[in-house]
Amino acid sequence: MHVTWNHKALEVYRSTVFPAPYLGRKQTSFVIFAHRAGGELAVRYDQAVQSVCIRPRSLGLSWVQDGPVVRVRVDRPCNFSLEINDSTDNALLVFASGPDQLQKQDYGHVLYFAPGEHTAGLIEVHEDNTLIVLDEGAKVHGKILAQNKRRVAVSGRGILSMENYERQRSSWELLLDFRACTDITVENITITDSCGWSCRVFGCDDVQIRNLKIIGQRGNSDGIDVCGSRRVLVEGCFTRVWDDSLVAKAFDTGDLAHVLFKNCTLWNDFARPIEVGVELRAERVHDIRFENIDIIHSPTGYPLMGIHHGDRAAVSDIHFEDIRIEDTPGAQLFDIRITDSVWNEDRQKGPIRDIFFRNISVLDTLPVSLSRSRIQGYNEQADVRHVVLENIRFQGRAARDAASCGLQLMDHVSDVQILADEGPFLDPVKTRIEPASPLLLQPEGFYRGSFRVVLTNTADREQSAACWYKLSPSGRGTCLPERETVCLLPGETVCRTVQVTVPPGKFCLHLESPDSFVLPDWHLSEQDLVLPEALSQAPAYPVTNCRGETAGSVKLACRDGQLLIESDLLKTGGIVLYAAKPVPTAPGQVVFSVEETDQGMAPAILAGRHGLELAPQLRCPAEITYVFKNEPKVDRIARLPIADKINGISIVPLSLLGLDSDSGVFWLEIEAVTDLLMRYPVCLFGSQVPDQICHMFARAVPADLQSRRNGDA
Repeated sequence: MHVTWNHKALEVYRSTVFPAPYLGRKQTSFVIFAHRAGGELAVRYDQAVQSVCIRPRSLGLSWVQDGPVVRVRVDRPCNFSLEINDSTDNALLVFASGPDQLQKQDYGHVLYFAPGEHTAGLIEVHEDNTLIVLDEGAKVHGKILAQNKRRVAVSGRGILSMENYERQRSSWELLLDFRACTDITVENITITDSCGWSCRVFGCDDVQIRNLKIIGQRGNSDGIDVCGSRRVLVEGCFTRVWDDSLVAKAFDTGDLAHVLFKNCTLWNDFARPIEVGVELRAERVHDIRFENIDIIHSPTGYPLMGIHHGDRAAVSDIHFEDIRIEDTPGAQLFDIRITDSVWNEDRQKGPIRDIFFRNISVLDTLPVSLSRSRIQGYNEQADVRHVVLENIRFQGRAARDAASCGLQLMDHVSDVQILADEGPFLDPVKTRIEPASPLLLQPEGFYRGSFRVVLTNTADREQSAACWYKLSPSGRGTCLPERETVCLLPGETVCRTVQVTVPPGKFCLHLESPDSFVLPDWHLSEQDLVLPEALSQAPAYPVTNCRGETAGSVKLACRDGQLLIESDLLKTGGIVLYAAKPVPTAPGQVVFSVEETDQGMAPAILAGRHGLELAPQLRCPAEITYVFKNEPKVDRIARLPIADKINGISIVPLSLLGLDSDSGVFWLEIEAVTDLLMRYPVCLFGSQVPDQICHMFARAVPADLQSRRNGDA
């Protein structure tokens, strides 16, 4: 693309991003210019322009289209994303910066980077009263570290980047790092491709971060992390990062207090836009405010606003106000939770008090919203009290109770208030999915049955509810119908039937809707993998990924302490077997997560305190098990690669899989060695990291044992 500001050509920079479905990294474009007065930004595209969208919408920027040229009137300093053709692939990030407020003459020490490329490495601040200037047109490869310093500032419209550094270099993990400093100012610069957290404020006092722009694509490339610091202002910043955007934490550097994030625009390619926690190691965490913030993209099921606590801090006085939410399909609106996790170190857990959500507006549809908002305490001492939700709106309709807010109130929670003074009000259609007929094994090896969907209209008016029925893992089973619209009279309850056909393994049937007033629901089921004694009796099961691409098929049988395998994959790339001895599922352990969980398109499910429940906080399948240490505790997972069988048949003694010849029921997974483009291995039963996590393994049952069980029943 070609970009001009008031007819003057702008350099179009490129930076790496990692968008959903996470199959490869891409480049995003951005421009930087000084905004001294109103003017016109003109963008000439090298493709046909069919539609235009400028986010955040709250800016109210006007535009005109002239063929391949889009002209935007920019009347004030601001940051926005210009998107065409209903896609973010060609988004142009526009950073129109106001004048620098910091002046060289006001500092005793000045480090200046002129326009052009610089390989600076570690830029360590050695003196108090230091200003670092990255002039417009400067691109500096390196990082900035200030430790135990007073009055340090970074300014300019230049770029600070770590794109040339490998992540494993531990000395390069943080791009902007302020440790135990006082009187810190950052303004106007752009930072890209941090190897870890992009900007950390660690144990500091009196900090101002204004108009910082951040683009990050690596895991843990948080935006701005304020850790155990006091009197911090983060204002007018823009983030497009893979991990969390605005974060408040504490790491034994004193209380976290008096922190204000305001007037920011957030784009998260994977994790959470706004987060308090998970680490909160301080005596108090209080007076943390997020105000006037636009969340323009967040494509996963992570919470948009979260408080996640597992340490000793007494957390109180947290405010989320005037938050506008745009393109966030599948997102959980908010999550407040006290729980154990791998990141928490304190033995004692502190309480959460006085939390306020005011003027929260979901502007676009939430067509998934699989994970309802939740509030959950830990015990009687570490509980959650006094949470106020005021003027929470979904597409203009106000929620006036927990149901319409999609809110789950769980253990050790009290004094939750939901306030809505002005309509129109959101009256939900409640839904429930329950078995209607058993899933029975058919001769072709698939299970077939039906589910009942119950819908109840809580409104005093007629409502038409769009229902989308989906099976996860996707691409393997079918449900009919896939979509329907149900018209409900005031107060009416209706039932619908969904016919389901699935292969062995675990499946979740879930109901979604483009209508914010239709509450989602889900039902998890598990079907045995019945192993006949002969391959001639075995059905062929396709090995399919979440996009419906099939790598091959597998037939399985079991006889005389041996697993018999026939597969076209054995004539090409091969397969990998995984097996484990079954163990009981303990409360809190994960029981279901699939690749689509990464993108907010499928739920992750735990064995909760009171039955099955949606997994909290984290949606990445591997992280769910890692962070909460809740993978079923098997003795070991056996791994056995098999390749290059000319006849496509392999016979594997069960002993090679760590199983006894008469072990009976066992857990099994099969990975295809394939050239398909993938984020996770392509596995028969939907596992993501089969050598480490086993909850998606199928329950394999020899046919003779199945017959005996059925006879006993």
